Amino acid sequence: MIRYRGRAVQYGELWYDEEAPAAPDVDIMIYRQRESPLPGVSASPFLSLVVDLSLEPAEIRRHFGKDCRYKIRRAEVKDGLRVDLIADPGGRLDEFSAFYDTFAREKAVKPADRQWLRAACKARQLALASVSRNGEALVWHAYVVTRNTAWLQYTGSCFRNRDNDYRALIGRANRWLHWSTMVWFKERGITRYDWGGLFEDESTPERSGINRFKKEFGGRPVRTYDCVVPVTLKGRLWLPLRGAWRSRTTLRDFVAQRLSRAC
Repeated sequence: MIRYRGRAVQYGELWYDEEAPAAPDVDIMIYRQRESPLPGVSASPFLSLVVDLSLEPAEIRRHFGKDCRYKIRRAEVKDGLRVDLIADPGGRLDEFSAFYDTFAREKAVKPADRQWLRAACKARQLALASVSRNGEALVWHAYVVTRNTAWLQYTGSCFRNRDNDYRALIGRANRWLHWSTMVWFKERGITRYDWGGLFEDESTPERSGINRFKKEFGGRPVRTYDCVVPVTLKGRLWLPLRGAWRSRTTLRDFVAQRLSRAC
């Protein structure tokens, strides 16, 4: 179980088939990616894509798109790339976070959650992977690892404002890193590679492009559920306050965006 401190309460995260300990020592339990909702609990549905790693490597790769297989082969033999697969990432968290935060600024998304990363690492449920060329990191991935599943939590690459050849290199490196981690996880007994989500709304080119990239690797869509359960009185009191604060923040952001567009 991954434990971390929130604004006012202690959280615990359980992934997939994990069971809660008898004495979890948390105020709020978050059940991630359950196959079915918990009875009597509000649940958030989630769509993702899962690759079956119980197959032989050649069979896994056979389900990839033709162009995807070609780019992986080229990355393997021609691009001079180096893959680093990190099962014990405690000493590499700052390196990963600095790289990802640069990516996040370019994409205008949230930076890496360092507290969560440290908590996942402490729980021995975090793995990192990177691919580099000539000492320059090109792509980083971060995974939540459970008994039989690897979940892609973060992926980042820095290629904005680069020429087309460099962008193509990053694309090949990213595909090779996904394939390399699939093989690595399979060797460690993992049977499911979860891509960390699919966009159900593909109305923007970026969203449809991200979905298309993931689907190049085969896999099957799966529907899961996240459930949030208060464990203590403190947790029961905090959840509605948190919901009200988030609703107000969302409304404030919406108004600010509308005003900025009107300027």
